[in-house]
Amino acid sequence: MNYLKKLPSEPSFKNKDFFEGYILNSKNKEFEMDYINMFKGHEYYQLETESMHLFYILEGEGIASINGKRFNIGKEDIIEIPVNTEYAFAGKFKMIEIMQPAFNAKTHRDTKLNDLI
Repeated sequence: MNYLKKLPSEPSFKNKDFFEGYILNSKNKEFEMDYINMFKGHEYYQLETESMHLFYILEGEGIASINGKRFNIGKEDIIEIPVNTEYAFAGKFKMIEIMQPAFNAKTHRDTKLNDLI
């Protein structure tokens, strides 16, 4: 078992102008942990029908919209997004994301363009 992990040399997923992400535990389907570098924010609002999300902001600042409410976010903030909750981020920051269960493209929806950017 590999007890010590480092960021992969290449992003696991990215949207060239908006963000890049690195999956830190690619074999576990019960949860997923990602390191995300937001350049601008999400391009679209997000909605997950199975996974809850926890985000921990490591550095930087921005804005979050969660179920229509806006919040200023920054270093050391923890953001919890329950299942079936529409959200989007805008700003420049680095964060850790934990999803439970792990990301599944079948239960993820982009709902509308991000109006925070």
